[in-house]
Amino acid sequence: MVTVDLLARWPFFAGLDARVLDALAALANLQHFSEGATIFRQGTPATHLYLLLEGWVDLTIDADVRSVRRELLMTLTQGEVFGWSAVVEPYVYTAAAQCATPVVVLAFSGADLLALFATDARLCYTLMNRICRVIARRLETTRAQLVGLFWAR
Repeated sequence: MVTVDLLARWPFFAGLDARVLDALAALANLQHFSEGATIFRQGTPATHLYLLLEGWVDLTIDADVRSVRRELLMTLTQGEVFGWSAVVEPYVYTAAAQCATPVVVLAFSGADLLALFATDARLCYTLMNRICRVIARRLETTRAQLVGLFWAR
């Protein structure tokens, strides 16, 4: 069972009141993955948002049309949120997530989060703002990698 205290420890949920944390805790599922396991694949329907509690997760993208060659975008560590596509249209994962180590996550159904957001505009604004910051950081990292590729030529 996921508790309010567990959620309150993570910066992504900082400042949320106990009532909201209680509602989020009710939606959260603790999941364990072994090293090498794929949490989700690029291009598949995005069903869950994840908070990484333990371990490392590699985010990769397809580097060719047939999805044979993959490129590492970044490695996520404890406390990071991924799978944001579960709450952002068109609800399709834009990268793949693979476990670099054994991993423990909190998984939130995107549909359940969106239903909760529909009942609480302040919560929706707060968490979507935080998700936008996650997306912006990922874009900055990707941009830096692209610039590095051009300078390496």
